[in-house]
Amino acid sequence: MTPRALRKLLDAILIPLLAVLSGLVLMGVLVVVTGKPLWESYQILFTSAFGCKNAATSCSLFTTLERATPLIFTGLSAVVAFRSGMFSIGQEGQYLMGAVMAAYLGYAIHLPYVIHPIVIILASMAAGAVYSWIPGILKVKLGVNELLATIMLNAIATTFTEYMVQYPMRADRGTTAHSPIIDATAFLPSFFQGSRWGVGFIIAVLAVIVVIVYLWRTKSGYEQRMAGQSLKFAFYGGIPSDQAAIRAMVISGALAGLAGAVEVLGVQHRIMTGFSTGLGFDGLTAAILGQTHPIGVFIVAILFAGLRLGAQIGLQIQVHIPQEVGGTIIGFIILFVAARKFYENSIASVRKLLTRNKDIKAKGEGG
Repeated sequence: MTPRALRKLLDAILIPLLAVLSGLVLMGVLVVVTGKPLWESYQILFTSAFGCKNAATSCSLFTTLERATPLIFTGLSAVVAFRSGMFSIGQEGQYLMGAVMAAYLGYAIHLPYVIHPIVIILASMAAGAVYSWIPGILKVKLGVNELLATIMLNAIATTFTEYMVQYPMRADRGTTAHSPIIDATAFLPSFFQGSRWGVGFIIAVLAVIVVIVYLWRTKSGYEQRMAGQSLKFAFYGGIPSDQAAIRAMVISGALAGLAGAVEVLGVQHRIMTGFSTGLGFDGLTAAILGQTHPIGVFIVAILFAGLRLGAQIGLQIQVHIPQEVGGTIIGFIILFVAARKFYENSIASVRKLLTRNKDIKAKGEGG
């Protein structure tokens, strides 16, 4: 690796790290303002998010990994779209369409174990891909802005999901509308009894690897990245940018649909009113903070899930600090990432200072 490439990699790691640290510092300010113990709050936050007293009965880390799983998928979905130059924020709608498909096929068709979840996963990925293909084709053929198209399609998907839960797929007339429980043959197994962390996380890890290989080791992935970085370069290089954009949107939608399938098959085992919890938008945030790289998404998704869990079961229950503090921290982190120029200038200043001191030292030894 060349020195320039190494420096670029270090910057890509340092900027999100400094943003996270800055957010945690501001969290400390909020804790002090509320009159709560500072260091105890930090300890409780991280213990409640990443602690593991007993793997079978009390392991917050497993819950964090379970909650991070759909964020990894939706974050990867955003990465594939962004890398192709498509500013798609339709992950929420595509996730919902995949979830509806999974919940319906989970009880409507009856297949043997192993075959059942595979069929559902493929169908959910197809549902998400088709729903993402729509703004892609509108962009390429009609010039419709993909940002506006995906926003509207998110709203449509949310309304459609609520309708399906309230009427055609409703299991009973209870106070909370929900679909029937899917067949046991469609369940994704968990690693520990009583835990919902399971095979879905393994699928997410495999998805990270596949996206890395696709974007950086295949011709199609290269075409998408070049089309996203420079349309002129793609044009003069003979890269079909329109095809690359549509292909990126389809793959992006398939990943978001996969998130919906894994959440239904591995965690909820049905869909219900309010199933839309903003996972698509959280995944979008993970992609941005993770520098639109699959590995960055993986790390940030776990961090986000941990902060939310720690704020919920740690700060709120044990220290009586509102769980919204977790969301506030994430909001601050996003703002700090947006101010990356400040960190870039600060890192550059530190490097210049270190270089200057090194040169002075070298001159002193030489003299």
